[in-house]
Amino acid sequence: MANTSVRGRARQRLRRSRFGRTGWARWVIRQTGPRRSAAAAVKAGAVTAGGAGAPPAPNRIDLITASLELAGLGLEIGPSHNPILPKRDGYNVRVVDHLETSRLIAKYQQLGVDTAKVEDVDYVVEGERLSDVIDASFDYIVASHVMEHTPCLISFLQDCSSLLEPGGSLSLALPDKRYCFDHFRERSSLGRVIDTYEREVLIHSPGSVADFAMNAVNRDQQITWSRGCDVPFSRIHDLDGVRAMMAVAGAGTYVDIHNWVLTPYHTRLLLDDLYHLGYIDLRERSFHDTVGFEFFLTLSKAGPGPDLSRAELSERAYAELAAG
Repeated sequence: MANTSVRGRARQRLRRSRFGRTGWARWVIRQTGPRRSAAAAVKAGAVTAGGAGAPPAPNRIDLITASLELAGLGLEIGPSHNPILPKRDGYNVRVVDHLETSRLIAKYQQLGVDTAKVEDVDYVVEGERLSDVIDASFDYIVASHVMEHTPCLISFLQDCSSLLEPGGSLSLALPDKRYCFDHFRERSSLGRVIDTYEREVLIHSPGSVADFAMNAVNRDQQITWSRGCDVPFSRIHDLDGVRAMMAVAGAGTYVDIHNWVLTPYHTRLLLDDLYHLGYIDLRERSFHDTVGFEFFLTLSKAGPGPDLSRAELSERAYAELAAG
């Protein structure tokens, strides 16, 4: 398969606005409901279980922004009630979320969440592609715990790419499945990522929901933890709950899940394969291995890619499971 052929088809799909009213963008920035995600845990400042005696963790904001040109114009996807780059701190950033500001505040007030940090929302996305709503291009985009929720990983990355300036970067904070409720799930394969794109999947299937819910676990009521934690696992969802979630998905309604199950080197390999196969034009610019339960990647069109061969990435991805 030629890179130019696949990338050409990708551009045609973007022009066709194929996501329609049920597109991924409506959903990946919705972190609500009783199935509290790792993203929601981060936004709420949740403490991870275990890891006693570990050295102080680097500042996660520094890790997310280390490779970004913060003097430029930025876009933060779904900052909710706890933004990475608050406008009040002087960042030249625009915000995209699923509700306008007043409704976002009302929603979180009903949930008993402090709304003092809710940002003024510049773009409201309710089903459209980001590029159909946003009339600007950006020097950087920040997506903290967003990509793993997307029905189509490739489409998400393509859409972010379309909003970046030529030298712009996409910064991703992602959950390491070894240290969160995804612990017992199989990592997402290259084949599934590609098939989901080629089949133009718009919402999570009942099977994907079942895989998520049947395997979701916590440790001492915490949905994230650090390496070295030895607290026993507990199941999160009972069978009735799983069946109910599957029924909702089967009726064509979105159910918020971690659709993509990731570890650091596995993800580096996956994204570089997608680049070489022509599905995306973003490539790794920087990487930071897991801190707590999350790892960090910055992608750009000018990124050099991983500093390891495919064989080395494969070996490290394989070894990750033994280290978890």
